[in-house]
Amino acid sequence: MRNVIITGAANGVGKAVAEKLKGENLILIDIDEKGLEKTANKLNSRSFTCDLTDVNEVNNIIGQISNQYDKIDCLINCADMWISGDMSKLEQPIFDEMNTLDRIKEVIDTNIFGTIAMIKSIFPIMKKQGYGQIININSQSGVMCEPPFPIYNAIKHSTNAFRKAIQDDLARNNIKITDVCPGLIQTDFYKRANNELPKEVMATGLMPEDVAETVKYVFDLPHEITIPSIEVRHIKNY
Repeated sequence: MRNVIITGAANGVGKAVAEKLKGENLILIDIDEKGLEKTANKLNSRSFTCDLTDVNEVNNIIGQISNQYDKIDCLINCADMWISGDMSKLEQPIFDEMNTLDRIKEVIDTNIFGTIAMIKSIFPIMKKQGYGQIININSQSGVMCEPPFPIYNAIKHSTNAFRKAIQDDLARNNIKITDVCPGLIQTDFYKRANNELPKEVMATGLMPEDVAETVKYVFDLPHEITIPSIEVRHIKNY
């Protein structure tokens, strides 16, 4: 069994990925303590509650993991928050609430800093052991620019650029990294941001299990084979 860290594992794609990889030795991380506990109990996995925007909490969790595990085979970054709204629509109550400066910072810190912090923290472990794999759940918003989601576009392009910038360096240390870039997914991702989409729109989305299946495909490739980035969308959602 491989030791696999999965962030954002309490619900949505992170939970689906954990369920798909239940045969591995899973180390689950999320800020949602109750949801995380439920997932961990179901899969008989270790779990660590952590706010990925908090430097001290990240350092503490990585310290605990380093003390308890002699190797980390794979890191899968699934933690994510949604934000939407054209600049001209921000006076509308739903978008005004979602785009306060405090919340914008929280989303940026979770989606960008959280991803970078986990990669930066796990890299020394993988370098020392001589190998490793990192999989980031990115987005179609990291591949194209979708006008209604300017901040989310900026965030996902940022993590995409970070992956591109470090992939050669990681490869020289026998560590491979992949961005999985899904389109719309049928989870409560948008609802949790108070931006629930119409049912007819959600019906054109992937299921979280579809994304998890893609992650497993990348996860199971021979180590010498790497896919820098892979896109996945429902055929009705182009």
